[in-house]
Amino acid sequence: MLEFNLAEYLTRFQIANKDEFPPVDSPSSDLNAVTDRLAVSPEQINDQETFDTLVDLCHGFVHLQVKLQSQLTYLVSSSLSNVANDINANISNTSDYNELADLVPQWKSLLEAYGYLTHALLFFLQEDVHRVAAAASSSSSSSNLGRNRKSATNDGTSSSHNVELFKRSCSQIESLCETTLAVLALNLSTLFQTTPEKDLFVGLFTRPLYSLIEVEASIKLTTLKLVVQRVLAVAVKSHGQASNARSAIMSNLTYFLHLSNFNAELLALLYREYNYPQLTEDVLKEISSRDFNSKDTTGPRSISIFLIKLSDLSPLIMLRQMSLLLSLLNNSSMTLRSAIVEACGNIIVKLSSDSASSLSHKQQIMVLIELLEERFQDSNPYVRTKAIQGCIKLIDLNVKLGEKRSSITNLAVRSLGDRSSLVRRNTIKLLSKLLLRHPFSGINGTQLKLSHWEKCLEKVEEETSKYPISEDAVERLELAPEREDQDMDNAELSRLESQAEAIQSTNPDAVLKLKLLVVYHKDAVAFIKSMHKAVSVISSLLLSKNRNEVLEAMDFLVLTEAFDLEPSRSAIKKMLHLVWIKGTNDEGTSIATHLVECYQQLFFTAPENYTQKQRAFHIAMNVIEMTIGASVADLTSLEKLLGMMYEKRLINAPVIEVLWEIYSSAGKRAESNGKERYAKEQIHGSINILGMLALANHEIVANGMDNLLRVGLGDEGTTDLVLCRYSCIALQRLAPKKGNPISPIVATYSEEEAVKKIYSKIIAYTTSLKFYPMCEQALNALFMISSQPDAVASNIIKEKTMMTFGKPDSSDDSIIPQEMTRVCSLTQLLFIVGQVAIRILVYLEKCEAQFRKKKIGKETARGKHKESATEKSNGDLANASNVEEKDNELAMIGGTNEDDFSDAIQFVKENELLYQKNSLLGKFCPIVEEIVSNSTRFNDVMLQRVASLCLEKLMCISSKYCEKSLPLLITVMEKSEDPIIRSNAVLALGDMAVCFNNLVDENTDYLYRRLHDDNLMVQRTCLMTVTFLILAGQVKVKGQLGEMAKCLENSDQNISDMCRLFFSELATKDNAIYNGFIDIFSNLSADKQLGKESFKKIIKFLLSFIDKDRHQKQLSEKLIGRLGKCSTQKQWDDIAFVLSNLSFTNERISAILEEGFKMVSVQE
Repeated sequence: MLEFNLAEYLTRFQIANKDEFPPVDSPSSDLNAVTDRLAVSPEQINDQETFDTLVDLCHGFVHLQVKLQSQLTYLVSSSLSNVANDINANISNTSDYNELADLVPQWKSLLEAYGYLTHALLFFLQEDVHRVAAAASSSSSSSNLGRNRKSATNDGTSSSHNVELFKRSCSQIESLCETTLAVLALNLSTLFQTTPEKDLFVGLFTRPLYSLIEVEASIKLTTLKLVVQRVLAVAVKSHGQASNARSAIMSNLTYFLHLSNFNAELLALLYREYNYPQLTEDVLKEISSRDFNSKDTTGPRSISIFLIKLSDLSPLIMLRQMSLLLSLLNNSSMTLRSAIVEACGNIIVKLSSDSASSLSHKQQIMVLIELLEERFQDSNPYVRTKAIQGCIKLIDLNVKLGEKRSSITNLAVRSLGDRSSLVRRNTIKLLSKLLLRHPFSGINGTQLKLSHWEKCLEKVEEETSKYPISEDAVERLELAPEREDQDMDNAELSRLESQAEAIQSTNPDAVLKLKLLVVYHKDAVAFIKSMHKAVSVISSLLLSKNRNEVLEAMDFLVLTEAFDLEPSRSAIKKMLHLVWIKGTNDEGTSIATHLVECYQQLFFTAPENYTQKQRAFHIAMNVIEMTIGASVADLTSLEKLLGMMYEKRLINAPVIEVLWEIYSSAGKRAESNGKERYAKEQIHGSINILGMLALANHEIVANGMDNLLRVGLGDEGTTDLVLCRYSCIALQRLAPKKGNPISPIVATYSEEEAVKKIYSKIIAYTTSLKFYPMCEQALNALFMISSQPDAVASNIIKEKTMMTFGKPDSSDDSIIPQEMTRVCSLTQLLFIVGQVAIRILVYLEKCEAQFRKKKIGKETARGKHKESATEKSNGDLANASNVEEKDNELAMIGGTNEDDFSDAIQFVKENELLYQKNSLLGKFCPIVEEIVSNSTRFNDVMLQRVASLCLEKLMCISSKYCEKSLPLLITVMEKSEDPIIRSNAVLALGDMAVCFNNLVDENTDYLYRRLHDDNLMVQRTCLMTVTFLILAGQVKVKGQLGEMAKCLENSDQNISDMCRLFFSELATKDNAIYNGFIDIFSNLSADKQLGKESFKKIIKFLLSFIDKDRHQKQLSEKLIGRLGKCSTQKQWDDIAFVLSNLSFTNERISAILEEGFKMVSVQE
């Protein structure tokens, strides 16, 4: 008979050194002998020798061969399974209690014996798993344990052995767990008389498993994880192991992060399949009462993951304990607060997705929604984000929310102003969901055009006002729960509307339904207005530094356009400027690329049932629409975007054909009604778009040359100067990107016709102000396509001069007063002279650039020839000489030396264009100077503007003339009453600073004064000009940065933002702000007109760029030296403010500040 005491054996096993267990001398024969005995009957284990042999084999498990280990595990597992099955069969088939009582001791002995052996095997197997995991973590290959991959370590054989050992051990543990389930299925309370005995027996199986799951790789094996969870669940449900399980779970949540999801799944299994929620509730209660150390990060994080997973698996249990868990919202740990908020969202989503649960827990769901709304104002952005994400999941379910939908919308709009970009990004996602799932599609369709809905509301209100409503109906209307009118089905709303149309005043229920329609429309209007606010804010987020936020904003604006929200069109136009932003987001998505995708979706996607021609016309009209009402900046950005779209072949040949067709229709009348087929704006847009596309492919304009000459430069261009201007711009795009800038770009006959038509447009007299932009582009086109632009320009000036100063014809005199004609004509003449001067200058620079390019090409060819001279035949030398003889006419102008040619060009600009005896441009210099210097006599506004502009352009040609006329220009810039003249003078002075740096550098103070001009336009122009000059290194920064700094507090937000951007860029250039800070400070402190608060804001902003300790220390020393020289309280306060805002500080500074303050106080 077996003498076995489980407690004694288990105690000895636990305290023993497992490494000292001796190996069995002949394990194979002993295992075979034991197997033969147990094969007869598992009860043979009662034989002491058999049991001792099994104990020795199990204790020496680590010394056994792999094959013997598997055999031993199978033997113990199958024998225990057979014993459990026999006991279960006997208990089920025997009704005699006395007979069962006699068998209980024997069954108990068998179970304890096999249980002990199973415990020993589980212990050694889980030890193998721990050992392999430790080895894997040391070699950074823990991720390979559960996968059939070879480790990346140097010792490939050892790694492969570890993987095999891990898999084998887990497989054996799994088989033992299956047997354990059969054992735990027994009614152990009948076999073990006392609870300690039963707990001791059940612990034989559970304790090793609790140790096993501490290895993260073990629970990644799905089958092993599931069987372990079932063993633990049965132990808790059937055998009173809840207390032990709770302790183990809380311990695991404290120390093992990977067990958070495992424990949540275990508790969900207990509730779902074993109907045992008590353990879950006990764990949640203990969590809610736990105090967390502020330095502990693992515990809160692990519990957070656990709560989130549990809320997803068992929302009802979490809901019952939510009143206790809400106390964690007062915890300082952001992680715990985020978990509770996310858990609330999961519970709401799970319960709302089930109609039965949604009805039975409606009130509780509303309470949790209110909690989410409250957490929109949490102090931590991650918690706020979780609240928003919870609302996103809820809205995505498309469930009835009533008034909560409106409150969530208002909170979302408010959250767009959050400081955190993470919160703003998720808020945009929430608003997108609210827009996509809006409940107002039942009557007026899905579109949300405010004007349409307001008209519908007025109509319904007018209809309702005709009929009285009873008090009973009013009460029912007020008691209507949850404002369900917002979430009625479409069919129900249509039915209400049809009934309202046939309403009878005697039917109070019908009147009530009409009242509900009024509420429905009011809610719709309120929702649309909230979305308008959102569009306004989100359009400003397009300039965010966070790339992901910009992408979310772009997608939202595209969505609003689909729902026809009125502000979306202006926001889409603002989005156009993102085409210049470089860089990508975290996922590698380029903003410019995404912009192309957005515009493709908005404007380049036609209905599927359209033919190719209809699709081309649809796209062409959409693109033209983008140009209508667009600013110069919009058109520039659109030009860049269309170039990218053309490269991606989103604009094909049929679209271009439609654009040419629209352009060619100018002046043609439709046969049906005699009106023009297309509006002027559409015709202007078509040629504008064609000119933009020609930058990507110059052949687009070349193929339509005849249309340009016939329409834009023909009779239509004479009456429509805007059309002529855009046609001239398109004509300039004839030149290929890599072509010769001074070679002819059109055929001779086309050139003659084009030059003739341009000539006639320039000299034509008109009083329209649109002449000037047209004339500018016409001259640009002339210098682009003409082979002799200087000669043609000279003829234009001469003829226009004769038209202006010659004796007018009697016919002209009878129609237009002589003086008015000459003032307007003179204005146009001076404009032409100034523009020709600039184009001549550009033309000379192109000649110089082309000469250098040819020189470099010849030198490269000569170098290649010398390298290959020894290997090639004499025939090649002849070819090289032929190449050398070509294209040398430019070199003959100033010799073959590059410097000689440049000097010749410079001589022409300095001495010939304005100072040569027969210089045509030079003859206009006295006229321009006279007009500009006598504004009282020549008091025509346009004449003064054009004369000033002409003077500025002439000054850019020659440094001598610039030096001579600079005092006049500065006087005009200072004293002119016309802000446009002052702005042009500022721009001109900036250009001259680039051309003639030495001349302008001494007069930059006059330029900085315009930063505080009375006119905002002049201020903006000056700020942009000075920003360019400083950042490009064209002017030396002296003490003028103080004047720039004052613009930080400008009343105009655009100027303030531009100035901030300037200092941000300046801070990247060699400590520029640190070097100039003392001068800036002195300027600001001495300015009595600068407010105290403005001074502080400017100083704080500038100090944010001085972040090096060395610079702060040196700056503080300089300022401390000034403290003793302060003569007024304000001076001391200003220096003290700077010192107090420096992060660098020491006791000396603190002491000096304290003494200085006392000294000043005594002085006062």
